[in-house]
Amino acid sequence: MSNDPGIEVMIPAGKDFPETPAYAVLPPGATRGVVVIHEILGRRPDIDRVVQRFAARGYAAVEPELFRAPSVFACIRRTMEAVHTGKGPVVHQASAVRSWLCEQTGIEERKVGIIGFCFGGGFALAVGRGWGAVSTNYGMIPIRREVLRGMGPTIGCYGGRDRPMRGSGARLEARLKAVGVEVESHTFEEAGHAFLTDGHHPVLSYLGRPLTHVEYRADIAEEAWRRIFAFFDRHLA
Repeated sequence: MSNDPGIEVMIPAGKDFPETPAYAVLPPGATRGVVVIHEILGRRPDIDRVVQRFAARGYAAVEPELFRAPSVFACIRRTMEAVHTGKGPVVHQASAVRSWLCEQTGIEERKVGIIGFCFGGGFALAVGRGWGAVSTNYGMIPIRREVLRGMGPTIGCYGGRDRPMRGSGARLEARLKAVGVEVESHTFEEAGHAFLTDGHHPVLSYLGRPLTHVEYRADIAEEAWRRIFAFFDRHLA
Protein backbone atom coordinates (compact mmCIF):
# COMPACT_ATOMS: atom_id res chain seq x y z
CA MET A 1 0.00 0.00 0.00
CA SER A 2 1.00 3.64 -0.30
CA ASN A 3 3.32 5.13 2.31
CA ASP A 4 1.18 8.28 2.14
CA PRO A 5 -1.51 8.06 4.86
CA GLY A 6 -3.74 10.32 2.81
CA ILE A 7 -5.60 13.52 3.57
CA GLU A 8 -9.09 14.37 4.71
CA VAL A 9 -10.64 16.98 2.43
CA MET A 10 -13.93 18.77 1.92
CA ILE A 11 -15.04 19.09 -1.69
CA PRO A 12 -17.12 22.24 -2.28
CA ALA A 13 -20.88 22.09 -2.66
CA GLY A 14 -22.65 22.56 -5.98
CA LYS A 15 -26.02 24.06 -6.84
CA ASP A 16 -27.92 20.90 -5.94
CA PHE A 17 -25.64 18.95 -3.58
CA PRO A 18 -23.85 19.69 -0.28
CA GLU A 19 -20.12 19.81 0.29
CA THR A 20 -18.61 16.34 0.27
CA PRO A 21 -16.12 15.00 2.81
CA ALA A 22 -13.55 12.75 1.18
CA TYR A 23 -10.36 10.80 1.75
CA ALA A 24 -7.61 11.21 -0.85
CA VAL A 25 -4.08 10.11 -1.61
CA LEU A 26 -2.40 12.20 -4.30
CA PRO A 27 1.05 10.85 -5.23
CA PRO A 28 3.36 13.49 -6.70
CA GLY A 29 3.54 13.28 -10.46
CA ALA A 30 0.45 11.08 -10.86
CA THR A 31 -0.77 11.05 -14.47
CA ARG A 32 -4.05 9.18 -13.98
CA GLY A 33 -6.67 9.08 -11.30
CA VAL A 34 -9.60 7.17 -9.85
CA VAL A 35 -12.70 7.94 -7.80
CA VAL A 36 -13.51 5.14 -5.35
CA ILE A 37 -17.16 4.56 -4.37
CA HIS A 38 -17.87 2.84 -1.06
CA GLU A 39 -20.40 0.12 -0.28
CA ILE A 40 -23.85 0.77 1.19
CA LEU A 41 -22.28 0.66 4.66
CA GLY A 42 -20.60 3.98 3.85
CA ARG A 43 -16.97 4.87 4.21
CA ARG A 44 -14.99 2.16 6.00
CA PRO A 45 -11.29 1.36 6.52
CA ASP A 46 -11.28 -1.41 3.90
CA ILE A 47 -12.40 1.05 1.22
CA ASP A 48 -9.79 3.56 2.41
CA ARG A 49 -7.27 0.81 1.72
CA VAL A 50 -8.53 0.62 -1.85
CA VAL A 51 -7.57 4.29 -2.21
CA GLN A 52 -4.14 3.45 -0.84
CA ARG A 53 -3.84 0.48 -3.19
CA PHE A 54 -4.40 2.69 -6.21
CA ALA A 55 -2.00 5.32 -4.88
CA ALA A 56 0.69 2.68 -4.47
CA ARG A 57 0.40 2.11 -8.23
CA GLY A 58 0.81 5.79 -8.95
CA TYR A 59 -2.84 6.79 -9.25
CA ALA A 60 -4.26 9.91 -7.62
CA ALA A 61 -7.24 8.48 -5.74
CA VAL A 62 -10.17 9.96 -3.84
CA GLU A 63 -13.07 8.37 -1.97
CA PRO A 64 -16.10 10.64 -1.40
CA GLU A 65 -18.36 9.97 1.56
CA LEU A 66 -21.78 9.95 -0.11
CA PHE A 67 -23.83 9.13 3.00
CA ARG A 68 -23.73 11.88 5.62
CA ALA A 69 -25.42 12.17 9.01
CA PRO A 70 -28.04 13.11 10.01
CA SER A 71 -29.71 12.33 6.65
CA VAL A 72 -28.01 9.01 5.88
CA PHE A 73 -31.20 7.27 4.80
CA ALA A 74 -32.20 10.17 2.55
CA CYS A 75 -28.73 10.02 0.98
CA ILE A 76 -29.09 6.29 0.37
CA ARG A 77 -32.52 6.79 -1.20
CA ARG A 78 -31.30 9.53 -3.54
CA THR A 79 -28.26 7.48 -4.52
CA MET A 80 -30.31 4.36 -5.24
CA GLU A 81 -32.63 6.46 -7.42
CA ALA A 82 -29.57 7.62 -9.35
CA VAL A 83 -28.53 4.01 -9.95
CA HIS A 84 -31.83 3.45 -11.75
CA THR A 85 -32.02 6.74 -13.63
CA GLY A 86 -28.45 7.95 -14.08
CA LYS A 87 -29.67 11.39 -13.03
CA GLY A 88 -29.89 13.56 -9.94
CA PRO A 89 -27.74 15.61 -7.58
CA VAL A 90 -25.55 12.69 -6.56
CA VAL A 91 -24.51 12.22 -10.22
CA HIS A 92 -23.36 15.83 -10.27
CA GLN A 93 -21.64 15.19 -6.95
CA ALA A 94 -19.55 12.40 -8.48
CA SER A 95 -18.54 14.69 -11.34
CA ALA A 96 -17.57 17.37 -8.82
CA VAL A 97 -15.31 14.90 -7.04
CA ARG A 98 -13.60 14.09 -10.35
CA SER A 99 -13.22 17.81 -11.11
CA TRP A 100 -11.64 18.38 -7.70
CA LEU A 101 -9.16 15.56 -8.34
CA CYS A 102 -8.22 17.03 -11.71
CA GLU A 103 -7.82 20.53 -10.27
CA GLN A 104 -5.53 19.26 -7.52
CA THR A 105 -3.33 17.17 -9.81
CA GLY A 106 -3.56 18.55 -13.35
CA ILE A 107 -4.77 15.15 -14.59
CA GLU A 108 -7.12 15.27 -17.59
CA GLU A 109 -10.68 14.06 -17.00
CA ARG A 110 -10.31 11.40 -19.70
CA LYS A 111 -7.59 9.81 -17.57
CA VAL A 112 -9.80 9.40 -14.50
CA GLY A 113 -11.70 6.18 -13.84
CA ILE A 114 -14.34 5.21 -11.30
CA ILE A 115 -14.58 2.01 -9.26
CA GLY A 116 -17.34 0.85 -6.93
CA PHE A 117 -18.23 -2.10 -4.73
CA CYS A 118 -21.68 -3.63 -4.09
CA PHE A 119 -24.02 -0.60 -4.06
CA GLY A 120 -21.03 1.42 -5.30
CA GLY A 121 -20.63 -0.93 -8.24
CA GLY A 122 -24.11 -0.10 -9.47
CA PHE A 123 -23.48 3.57 -8.84
CA ALA A 124 -20.26 3.49 -10.88
CA LEU A 125 -22.25 2.14 -13.83
CA ALA A 126 -25.00 4.73 -13.41
CA VAL A 127 -22.58 7.68 -13.50
CA GLY A 128 -20.01 6.16 -15.87
CA ARG A 129 -20.95 8.20 -18.93
CA GLY A 130 -17.83 10.02 -20.11
CA TRP A 131 -15.40 8.51 -17.59
CA GLY A 132 -12.06 7.12 -18.76
CA ALA A 133 -12.77 3.64 -17.37
CA VAL A 134 -15.30 1.99 -15.06
CA SER A 135 -14.91 -0.92 -12.64
CA THR A 136 -18.12 -2.41 -11.22
CA ASN A 137 -17.87 -5.12 -8.58
CA TYR A 138 -20.83 -7.28 -7.47
CA GLY A 139 -23.26 -4.40 -7.92
CA MET A 140 -26.64 -4.11 -9.64
CA ILE A 141 -26.71 -3.30 -13.35
CA PRO A 142 -28.97 -0.46 -14.52
CA ILE A 143 -31.68 -1.69 -16.86
CA ARG A 144 -32.28 1.46 -18.89
CA ARG A 145 -30.16 1.73 -22.01
CA GLU A 146 -29.97 5.51 -21.77
CA VAL A 147 -28.19 5.18 -18.42
CA LEU A 148 -25.47 2.97 -19.90
CA ARG A 149 -25.06 4.59 -23.30
CA GLY A 150 -21.82 6.59 -23.63
CA MET A 151 -20.09 5.23 -20.55
CA GLY A 152 -16.38 4.50 -20.50
CA PRO A 153 -14.80 1.06 -21.09
CA THR A 154 -16.02 -1.19 -18.28
CA ILE A 155 -14.78 -4.20 -16.34
CA GLY A 156 -17.04 -6.18 -13.99
CA CYS A 157 -16.09 -8.72 -11.31
CA TYR A 158 -18.50 -11.13 -9.59
CA GLY A 159 -18.41 -14.10 -7.26
CA GLY A 160 -19.88 -17.41 -8.35
CA ARG A 161 -21.20 -18.15 -4.84
CA ASP A 162 -23.01 -14.80 -4.68
CA ARG A 163 -26.42 -16.18 -5.67
CA PRO A 164 -28.31 -12.86 -6.06
CA MET A 165 -25.61 -11.76 -8.53
CA ARG A 166 -25.61 -15.03 -10.48
CA GLY A 167 -25.38 -14.41 -14.22
CA SER A 168 -24.44 -10.75 -13.76
CA GLY A 169 -21.30 -11.01 -15.85
CA ALA A 170 -23.26 -12.15 -18.89
CA ARG A 171 -25.94 -9.51 -18.30
CA LEU A 172 -23.34 -6.77 -17.99
CA GLU A 173 -21.70 -7.77 -21.25
CA ALA A 174 -25.02 -8.05 -23.10
CA ARG A 175 -26.36 -4.69 -21.91
CA LEU A 176 -23.16 -2.76 -22.56
CA LYS A 177 -22.40 -4.32 -25.92
CA ALA A 178 -25.95 -3.43 -26.96
CA VAL A 179 -25.08 0.28 -26.54
CA GLY A 180 -21.58 0.04 -28.01
CA VAL A 181 -19.55 0.09 -24.80
CA GLU A 182 -16.32 -1.89 -24.54
CA VAL A 183 -16.75 -4.40 -21.71
CA GLU A 184 -15.19 -7.42 -20.08
CA SER A 185 -16.41 -9.42 -17.12
CA HIS A 186 -14.92 -12.00 -14.78
CA THR A 187 -16.77 -14.40 -12.51
CA PHE A 188 -14.69 -16.11 -9.82
CA GLU A 189 -16.59 -19.30 -9.08
CA GLU A 190 -15.21 -19.90 -5.56
CA ALA A 191 -15.83 -16.34 -4.36
CA GLY A 192 -18.91 -14.90 -2.70
CA HIS A 193 -20.02 -11.32 -2.21
CA ALA A 194 -17.54 -8.62 -1.10
CA PHE A 195 -14.52 -10.78 -1.90
CA LEU A 196 -12.37 -7.91 -3.18
CA THR A 197 -11.97 -5.87 0.00
CA ASP A 198 -10.66 -7.00 3.37
CA GLY A 199 -13.45 -5.63 5.54
CA HIS A 200 -14.71 -7.38 8.67
CA HIS A 201 -18.47 -8.00 8.41
CA PRO A 202 -19.29 -10.83 10.84
CA VAL A 203 -23.02 -10.10 11.06
CA LEU A 204 -23.47 -9.75 7.31
CA SER A 205 -21.34 -12.84 6.75
CA TYR A 206 -23.51 -14.87 9.13
CA LEU A 207 -26.87 -13.61 7.88
CA GLY A 208 -25.98 -13.75 4.21
CA ARG A 209 -24.13 -17.06 4.12
CA PRO A 210 -26.92 -19.10 2.47
CA LEU A 211 -27.20 -16.61 -0.38
CA THR A 212 -24.24 -14.28 -0.66
CA HIS A 213 -21.34 -15.96 1.16
CA VAL A 214 -19.78 -12.63 2.19
CA GLU A 215 -16.09 -13.39 2.54
CA TYR A 216 -12.77 -11.78 1.68
CA ARG A 217 -10.64 -14.19 -0.33
CA ALA A 218 -7.09 -12.85 -0.60
CA ASP A 219 -6.03 -15.30 -3.30
CA ILE A 220 -9.02 -14.61 -5.51
CA ALA A 221 -8.97 -10.90 -4.72
CA GLU A 222 -5.40 -10.50 -5.90
CA GLU A 223 -6.20 -12.16 -9.21
CA ALA A 224 -9.21 -9.88 -9.66
CA TRP A 225 -7.14 -6.82 -8.77
CA ARG A 226 -4.55 -7.85 -11.33
CA ARG A 227 -7.24 -7.81 -14.01
CA ILE A 228 -8.76 -4.53 -12.84
CA PHE A 229 -5.40 -2.77 -12.84
CA ALA A 230 -4.48 -4.17 -16.26
CA PHE A 231 -7.78 -2.79 -17.59
CA PHE A 232 -7.37 0.62 -15.96
CA ASP A 233 -3.69 0.88 -16.91
CA ARG A 234 -4.61 0.21 -20.53
CA HIS A 235 -7.49 2.64 -20.81
CA LEU A 236 -6.14 5.48 -18.66
CA ALA A 237 -2.58 5.49 -20.02
